[in-house]
Amino acid sequence: MSLGTGTALGPARLWHRPPAAADPRPPVLLVHGGYHGAWCWEYWVERLAADGREVAALDWRGHGGLPQPPDYLQTGALGFTEDVVAAIDALDRPTVVVGHSIGGRLAPMAATRRPTAGLVLVCPSPPGNMPGAAKVPLVPTTEAAPPLSAAVAGPRYCPHLTEAELAGRLCAESPAVLNDRYGLRVPVDPAAVRVPVLVVEGGRDDPERHPPGQDLAIAEFYGGAHIRLDDAPHNLMLGTGSDRWFDAIWARLDALLADAPVAGP
Repeated sequence: MSLGTGTALGPARLWHRPPAAADPRPPVLLVHGGYHGAWCWEYWVERLAADGREVAALDWRGHGGLPQPPDYLQTGALGFTEDVVAAIDALDRPTVVVGHSIGGRLAPMAATRRPTAGLVLVCPSPPGNMPGAAKVPLVPTTEAAPPLSAAVAGPRYCPHLTEAELAGRLCAESPAVLNDRYGLRVPVDPAAVRVPVLVVEGGRDDPERHPPGQDLAIAEFYGGAHIRLDDAPHNLMLGTGSDRWFDAIWARLDALLADAPVAGP
């Protein structure tokens, strides 16, 4: 599988697959979550490109094999949102931004700053100002949070994969961005998100970080739609076994986009 051509965006990197022919649909920007990189979208990139869409996947700074910048430990949600904004600018027209996990919080933050065509928030982290959101214990700030082992990450993120399929792929994470999420520190103005929003809930997600009802509450916070995939885990975009989840998500999103004009902040 190929993510396409990689281009530096300051300290971040954007992987791009242009459409094979002119396509009136908006491009798709895929934004990973904590500990991950653009690699986690390989299968979705292939599926979207095969459908004729323009698609791009982002490596946040310090992720996907990129070097960690000197201020990596202090880079939180606002800093990584700059990478998402830069990627939207590079695509140069309103984009459907798909954010996974913590990326599902960065995507709405970016959408308050740039015109977008829609948002897909996959097993997202909640905004800091959402009533009833679940806090998680904070991590130490003196060093990068080490990547989870495949033995731990597999059951938490993607029990449909083997350990070998995940081994060695996760990276050390900035404690600032984790604690911004865990401590619910960064708000998002829902009134500034004026595009169709689809929140995707995985029925097999980690209940500590995604307790029952939280993903539906996120959809209601943004005035968006909600879809629950009962048998899907947190990393529902990984592996060819994810076809049915991909199909359900994109059928729902395309219906939402067909009913709504492009809008921006």
